[in-house]
Amino acid sequence: MVIMDAATLEPLHLIELAGVDPDGKMVQADAGMITATPFANWFVVALEQAGQVWIVDLDRRGMPITAIKDVGRHLHDAFLSPDGRYLVVSSYDDNLNAVIDLPEARIVRKIPSGCKPHLGSGAVIRSNGRLLGIGTNIGEDKCPSYEVTVFDMNTFDVVKRIPVIGPTESPAAHPDAPYVIVDIVGTGPNANKLQFVDKNTLEVVRTLEVEGTLGHSHFPEYTARGDFFYVSARYRGDRSLSVPGGRLAIFDSRTLRQVKSIPVDVPAGVFSRVRARTVVVGLQPAVR
Repeated sequence: MVIMDAATLEPLHLIELAGVDPDGKMVQADAGMITATPFANWFVVALEQAGQVWIVDLDRRGMPITAIKDVGRHLHDAFLSPDGRYLVVSSYDDNLNAVIDLPEARIVRKIPSGCKPHLGSGAVIRSNGRLLGIGTNIGEDKCPSYEVTVFDMNTFDVVKRIPVIGPTESPAAHPDAPYVIVDIVGTGPNANKLQFVDKNTLEVVRTLEVEGTLGHSHFPEYTARGDFFYVSARYRGDRSLSVPGGRLAIFDSRTLRQVKSIPVDVPAGVFSRVRARTVVVGLQPAVR
């Protein structure tokens, strides 16, 4: 992990990512995720193979590390609570999302979250007076429980598990749009579909087929004002069979009618610039 001066890009500090995993083995690790938090001048990094979350204090000499161990096996995506105090991080091999209190450097809850939880950037919504976190999962052959896990962001209790039609990867939400969008990914028969969860009822109310039939359509993202969303389409299968290549498909966020399609070669994550001012997806600041 290289920490650089943001103005000059001069490397300031190098940290080797390695640690003892939950099985007691010393391992080298990838950074499953890295984020900064508005709660303090810290970087937070998940060591994917070591199952640890590190808090790097940028204000103290030497940038010391606080390590939280035994978080889980194969850590990957994560997101913050709106105030930046809590980190929700997925543990693929344990089928859970771990909640970490960053200032106290401790695990406060492990939330069972279906098979191989994959949070993407996560999403947080307001629903009937509650602040709710949204988690998805990509499942696996031996454990195909495809669901969206909804949990209270104050107590971290599970509020609801919403069945969906396939593996999901990257939820999308916006305070001025009525739906949480979940992308159905992979290569199965539903891999070109999106499902829409009503923010009030927490039920799947619409399923939308995106152009392209073989490759999955993924990474939905609302525009800054929330009046449209776009999604990467025809990611794999169509292109491999010489069917016209990738597209960026754009939809009206209320009618769900497609309004435009833009050719993009092998589209993947396409993200709004408003993320630079957003602590969590789903509670974006107002844009006029």
